[in-house]
Amino acid sequence: MNKLIYPSDRTSPLRVTALAFILYTAILIVFHHEFGSATASFAVLPVISAGWFFGITGGAAVAILAIFASELLHVITNHSESISILNPENDVLILVLLSIAFIIGKLGTVTRERQSALLKLEEYEKSRQAYTNFLELLHTSTGLALEAKSIEATLKILVEQIGALFEADDCYFAFWDNQRDLPQPTIAYGSMSDIYPYMMFQPGERPLSKSVMEAQSPIAVSDTENSPFIDSKIAMLYPNRSMLGFPLIVDGQKLGTLTLGYKRSHTFDQEQISRASITAEQVGLVLAKSLLLEEERKQVRQLSALYDVAHISSQVDDEDALIERVTDIIGNNLFPDNFGILLLDEQTQILHPHSSYKVYSIEEVHTKPIKVGEGVTGRVALTRKSQCIGNVRQISYYLDVDDRTISELCVPILFQEQLLGVINAESTKRKAFNEEDERLLATLAGQLATAIKQIRRTQAERKWLNQLAHSNDIIYSIAQITAKIERALTKENIILLLGEELGNIGLTCIMASYDKERSQFTIDYTSLESHFLHAVENALGYPLVQYAFSEDKLEQVSSAKGIIYPVMIPNPEEEIQALFTGTKRDSTKKTLQEIGITPGTELLRLPLKVDEDLQGILWIWGSGIQNSDLPIMSIFAKQIGTSFERVRLFKEVQELALTDPLTGLSNRRNLFELGNIEFARATRMEREFCCMMLDLDHFKKINDNYGHLIGDQILKEFANRCKNSIREIDIIGRYGGEELIILLPETKVDTAKLVAERLRKNIANTPMIASGQEINITVSIGIAGKSANTSDLETLVARADQALYVAKHKGRNVVAVSV
Repeated sequence: MNKLIYPSDRTSPLRVTALAFILYTAILIVFHHEFGSATASFAVLPVISAGWFFGITGGAAVAILAIFASELLHVITNHSESISILNPENDVLILVLLSIAFIIGKLGTVTRERQSALLKLEEYEKSRQAYTNFLELLHTSTGLALEAKSIEATLKILVEQIGALFEADDCYFAFWDNQRDLPQPTIAYGSMSDIYPYMMFQPGERPLSKSVMEAQSPIAVSDTENSPFIDSKIAMLYPNRSMLGFPLIVDGQKLGTLTLGYKRSHTFDQEQISRASITAEQVGLVLAKSLLLEEERKQVRQLSALYDVAHISSQVDDEDALIERVTDIIGNNLFPDNFGILLLDEQTQILHPHSSYKVYSIEEVHTKPIKVGEGVTGRVALTRKSQCIGNVRQISYYLDVDDRTISELCVPILFQEQLLGVINAESTKRKAFNEEDERLLATLAGQLATAIKQIRRTQAERKWLNQLAHSNDIIYSIAQITAKIERALTKENIILLLGEELGNIGLTCIMASYDKERSQFTIDYTSLESHFLHAVENALGYPLVQYAFSEDKLEQVSSAKGIIYPVMIPNPEEEIQALFTGTKRDSTKKTLQEIGITPGTELLRLPLKVDEDLQGILWIWGSGIQNSDLPIMSIFAKQIGTSFERVRLFKEVQELALTDPLTGLSNRRNLFELGNIEFARATRMEREFCCMMLDLDHFKKINDNYGHLIGDQILKEFANRCKNSIREIDIIGRYGGEELIILLPETKVDTAKLVAERLRKNIANTPMIASGQEINITVSIGIAGKSANTSDLETLVARADQALYVAKHKGRNVVAVSV
């Protein structure tokens, strides 16, 4: 019946109306002899049908057509009794037909408009619910990725979850190689999971990932074989007919790309593109934080390895045992693929792999002695310079021992210019090693060389054991500090904890933050004791903390490498005079002595940075610090910089999870979490508690008349007015659509009603400004107070919703209270 009243196709109304008119005509022809003009009353059938389906005009037209048909039959039959509907006696019948056409036509038009509005509202609600479900699933997926214990696990979760979220057959992730300006395939979900990580793109080729990164926005390709965004040859490597790619860029840093693959032809709408943009933003933040966390874990492992190697070196007195344990520590914790040490036979000039050399291969692989000058390790031994090779398959002199090896890092073991051997690390991944790995392995090689020489030369053992013991103390202390800093959640906590812990091991520090836009440093912390700080400030003539100096001043006293490299300051007096205005050499020297910096004191200047992004400078001095501690302290400084970046990203991710992106208010989840706490407190202490639900009146008309952009601006202004009209203890959040909820602790219903009335009048009397236009709008408000029958917050919100419903039915722009 409903399909008949509201037909979905256009032809059904015509068929129904035509059938009714034919029926009327048949009755008129068959029965006009017996009933005369009374048969014309059956004209109501087609009139009702036409009026319902085609409105007043259609009903009137059919009524006139029915009158014409009756009159035509009268003329044709020339019946003795008058059946003419135009007979004055039948004026009432004509009037009735036209009235029916008008009434039914009006009723049909109104009913159809109402039905159309209901259908649009239902579609909007479905779309909103689908979007909400998408965001919840996305937050769940990114949450799982953040909880992963390694970057590999994080990426695996991301490709699986994002692929499932977009119902894709395949999902590909590639890190971005900024040097080559090309994607570096890393991991895949679906049919290409085993092949994709080993793919490699060359300069000049255009995979979809490159087009996406150049555009810095999502790109949808419905047909991969015919698209300017992907080379046809590359498209043939994938089993997908359609693809959707989006870049992962955080703070201008290109991290990587995600690409969704569909084996069947797929058309992408604007909503999918929009969701891809949101996903790219969320996944980018997760990836940035995961990379930082991975970097932190890596640095902790590095510090632990440094400590363990130093510790072992002071325990063993056998060279084989030393190398075996060092290989276990470094190979298991830092370089999990092929790793080992080759020792040099000075007489034969041959490098012999130690028996502890680890080769993780499916097939049994035997390492062989290598002559100095042969292969990568032989050339490192010859030149005594490290080599870091991203793809050994492109090196003609590479000696193929393990077919799986792709990249290699080889560092010489040198003791006072004397070559003892080489440390070799190999990986199955491209560009698996970087400069930091090279520096770390060089540090480890230096420690190992020292240990080996100590064992070989008993006379020098005590001297180097003392040095290693010192390094052990520093590394252990720094490792402990690093572990504590990793748990800090704010930058202020990290700085205070840093100063306190350094003081516990007899070190003093001064920290300056860096403002990149102004090229300026500002001292924001010092661990100097109060009486020392007072002496320094008296000598300077102004406060030390918050003192600012330009980057150029620091560059003037820096080495040729610049300020981004850690250094031992040879002349602290010169640096202080360059940075601090108004200082004199005599007073500077005296002040330095007062704070413990004498001519024999080693003063370190350490850059705080993430990758190459400088965040500040840390000066450290104290008892026990030596020039040999510089590599360890530089790793420690980088850890501090990484921790600063970690807390910044943690704060961003936390804000994204708790706030509504459009209005900046608490989202629905956060609103109920905070509200349940306050409601439970009010229930426990038997205090008043109210809930207000607010809804903009006729907001759909705003979107229809002005567009959704204006509608969004109205929602923002509405949220700001509500936020500015409540107390700090009140809780406000977006419930959904244009509905807001305000929770009022310690508030009676009468007071809440006064607040609501004041807010209602403010919105009604003050037009909202959007894109230069003044738009008048009103709000309806429902209020409910906690009572004995309100067992939880959800019930209280439901009562406020009912009150809002009452306010709407009272004509809107009304405040209603739940009874």
